[in-house]
Amino acid sequence: MRAKFSGNPARYRLASTVISAYSVLSVYAAFALIKWGLQDETWVFGWKPLLIVAVLIPLYARFCYRWMMRTDAQYGSGSSWQLVATKVKLPEFNPRKKKAPSQ
Repeated sequence: MRAKFSGNPARYRLASTVISAYSVLSVYAAFALIKWGLQDETWVFGWKPLLIVAVLIPLYARFCYRWMMRTDAQYGSGSSWQLVATKVKLPEFNPRKKKAPSQ
């Protein structure tokens, strides 16, 4: 039986940060190991590539968070969201009076 995920913004933010960090660091680690292990290049361990990784993690986390929130709003169960009732007055139909034909 699958556990139900209570979709609140704090959990989505945490999940998007973890997913982002794991994804970006995995890609960087694979790239660095290929460059260092196969080609003996050590520039991938310098400060510039690490700065790019440090910038990409929060950027990707933000996009991931926005995607999660939009997906939950469209297709989610809505169990943790509150729907506040509002009253809207709709315009009433006002039939026009027919003008007498002028001669």
